[in-house]
Amino acid sequence: MNRKRGWLAAASLTVFAAAQAGAHHSPAAYDMQAQVTVAGTVADYEWGNPHVYISVREDGGGRTWVVEGLPSTAMKQYGWSPQTLTAGERVVIVGNPGRNAVRSVLYLRTLRKADAVLYDAAVVFAPSSRPAAAARASGLAGTWSTQVGPAFLQFLGNQASLPMTPKGAAAMAEFVDTVNPGRDCVPFSAPIYMLLPGFRSIEVRDDVVLVRGEDAAVERVVHLGATHAGATASVQGHSVGRWEGAELVVDTTHFAAHRIGNGGALPSGAEKHLVERFALASEGGLTYGFVLEDPEYLTAPVTGSTQWTYRPDVPFAATPCSPENARRFLAD
Repeated sequence: MNRKRGWLAAASLTVFAAAQAGAHHSPAAYDMQAQVTVAGTVADYEWGNPHVYISVREDGGGRTWVVEGLPSTAMKQYGWSPQTLTAGERVVIVGNPGRNAVRSVLYLRTLRKADAVLYDAAVVFAPSSRPAAAARASGLAGTWSTQVGPAFLQFLGNQASLPMTPKGAAAMAEFVDTVNPGRDCVPFSAPIYMLLPGFRSIEVRDDVVLVRGEDAAVERVVHLGATHAGATASVQGHSVGRWEGAELVVDTTHFAAHRIGNGGALPSGAEKHLVERFALASEGGLTYGFVLEDPEYLTAPVTGSTQWTYRPDVPFAATPCSPENARRFLAD
């Protein structure tokens, strides 16, 4: 395999694995070794959260396939929008079939409309989604694009490389999709939420820094110069921050117990503690780094970092989670 093909294969696997973890389903939901090609017309296009869905009426026979894509905030990185598809348009889709033979469902791998390839999972982020010229941020405030990388891959449910306690390993082995809090629109907590592919917004005020995510319309409030005294537990915990020069250091405690708070299948507990650093990179992007501790489920701290890209050209649009969308296939 040459270097380019090897990279594409690795990128494809990375995106699929990340999408499975980020979109709530375990890899068992689809046969990732099989592919089905469907040519037909768009019957419905749902720009939703946590999944973008496309219903395609197959040519001949009238069979309708429901095709699952990435969350809307991730699809934006491929240049998609609520107007990308309309009912009646002809498309050709390649996808991985669901393991439940009763349903005509696919996990999206490629989509072609006319002569244009609108989506290819082997290309991590399509050229159409990138700005014509790289913009440089002068501070942390603004809209940022996050991308899948090694820091996120270590949290994947079926291939997590985390130092788990026996209790954590048992919980990982017992996990099934129907106990996933995502079916009730409970989002991932930090740091996993901060590593998912999509768009983030940072607003810097005198007393707080607001870090928002499009996926599930999550908003984190970082209290500057404060303490954790009197804080109550929540999914994203209680965050206090301080400036070290131009770098923002965030300390978060008081996380509510979460069934997948430390990964695609690994819970988090009340002792979870997270320290994050947000710093401008030399090329004008942002470096996000973290140290995660949770003695109930982790035997050692977990560290990682990733790069965010400054995207002032992209309007930030938070997309609340739809319970109907989230539960569509989680009962299978």
